[in-house]
Amino acid sequence: MLPQARLDDRYLLARAPFAHDGMGEVWPARDTRLDRNVVVKTLTSTSNVDLVRRFKREARLTARLEHPGVPAVYDFGVHEGHPYLVLQKITGVTLTDLTAEQGQLPIAWVAAIGAQISSVLIAAQEIGLVHRDLKPSNVMLEPSGAVKVLDFGLAALRDDERYSRITRTGEAPGTVGYMAPEQILAEPTDHRSDLYGLGGVLYHLLTAEHPVEDGSAMTTAARQLDRTPPRPSRRRPDTPPALDDLVHALLARHPDERPATARHVYDTLAPLAGNPPPMPGVINDGADPVRHYCAVVGQNPASPPVAPRPRAKALDRDDDAEQLFTAGRYRDAARRWRQLADRVEEQHGPGHPQVFDWRLRAARAHIPLNEHSRALRQMEILLAQRIRLDGADHPAVLDLQKEIAAVRAASPAVG
Repeated sequence: MLPQARLDDRYLLARAPFAHDGMGEVWPARDTRLDRNVVVKTLTSTSNVDLVRRFKREARLTARLEHPGVPAVYDFGVHEGHPYLVLQKITGVTLTDLTAEQGQLPIAWVAAIGAQISSVLIAAQEIGLVHRDLKPSNVMLEPSGAVKVLDFGLAALRDDERYSRITRTGEAPGTVGYMAPEQILAEPTDHRSDLYGLGGVLYHLLTAEHPVEDGSAMTTAARQLDRTPPRPSRRRPDTPPALDDLVHALLARHPDERPATARHVYDTLAPLAGNPPPMPGVINDGADPVRHYCAVVGQNPASPPVAPRPRAKALDRDDDAEQLFTAGRYRDAARRWRQLADRVEEQHGPGHPQVFDWRLRAARAHIPLNEHSRALRQMEILLAQRIRLDGADHPAVLDLQKEIAAVRAASPAVG
């Protein structure tokens, strides 16, 4: 793409891209229609059919994984024969740069960051999505303390054999040192492969070193296949035993020896994430990363995902609730979701599933505002309605009860 090109008379590219990857370029850009900054990923070469197919898959898979820890997908199009993907702009620092600047991170920060990554993996597992390239440079920490998992260009869907081995031309399906041994051997992958990558990220945050590194990529890969990395406590003695055991298990060579689910990882990390110390120049004063991972629990990523809603028309509307939430306008987003729920309820009655979904989203929007009492009150009203409609044993009722308990546990003052 040319500097300052305007895609579809809407997205104005900056003077230069800020990154290149195996498929193309990543540009800072301006959405002139909605007057906001965005990121545009472009595919610079369209001669490789597999690359075009994989670029389109990245757009679909990233859009499918609707989660606070993943950049929102705003648009997808083709400009002068080149596909492009428009994403939420993320500000912050990659975990690679973070450890380069800070060295070994405080235990509470390791846990808070890891808990947020695990919450993304919980949601990914629910839809059968495997990232396959989880590493420090693919995770960003925002000034608010929130974490974003980036780059789903190598992602694969469970049971999607047609695409399970698509890789960048001339590259392995992942990054040596962080990709699981089964990926090195070109064997089938599942959510446990991402848990290995998460183990590598946690090891790096704890020690500021790579979990496995022995000169060339070939010798590093050979070491990964030959042995499990040393426990982080050998390089950092103050590592809590629970965290030491977790990282050691995550980096097991055989998938069956790793934790069964990302939920187990989350449950181990969350109790260690309290009261993280300040990181001047990285985290804003008064930022609360614990709020972010608790808010993720409030979104109950372990529950069955709601079918994706059509996004294109909604994204062009200035008052769209998703846009408002992404912009940090949580109260406005809550009001918009309630308005949408009211409209559907008038047309289809209170039992329509979209009414429940939108009212629950509205309730959750109060959590990042630290209005836990209000969120809980609205959730409990929804719970009573759902019990009347579906009975006390309905899966949605049980999920909401767990969600209410999680929000309560994250807010002791609520009582």
